Amino acid sequence: MSASNPSAATASQPQPPDIQRLLGLLGNLMPLLMRLQSQGFEQPSQTTQDNAVVPNPALDHQAAANLIADMIADSLRTLSAYLEANAALYAGLEGCVPVVTQAAHRFAVRDYAEAFNRIWLAYRVIETIRAADPRIPPPRSASSEQTLSSIH
Repeated sequence: MSASNPSAATASQPQPPDIQRLLGLLGNLMPLLMRLQSQGFEQPSQTTQDNAVVPNPALDHQAAANLIADMIADSLRTLSAYLEANAALYAGLEGCVPVVTQAAHRFAVRDYAEAFNRIWLAYRVIETIRAADPRIPPPRSASSEQTLSSIH
């Protein structure tokens, strides 16, 4: 079982169909990230008079890269806030700090595939620790509290 393969990591546990589908999509995301990073850019697409977008692989690539960058940045913010709030309170969580730091470094040099892999590993470690101690909150709790406080 590979720590970098979400599908293999959960294959022994029965999962609801939505979780299974998500894990399958995540498993397919890594090759997509690798392919996107290796592709070059072409000329921008043109729009027609009725504002229909003409397909353009370069713009598709750029849109996908921006989407992935936003997803990774959001995950890094969530994990950073979570670890800041909880690492000192729960044994084991401090071990995630170097993994998230590595993810941030990979993100900074636009190595999105490895940044995503490190984020996945951090979430996997957190879930392993939470399985042993259900009192530990999930990472999204730090993100939702931060979002609520920034709205009000």
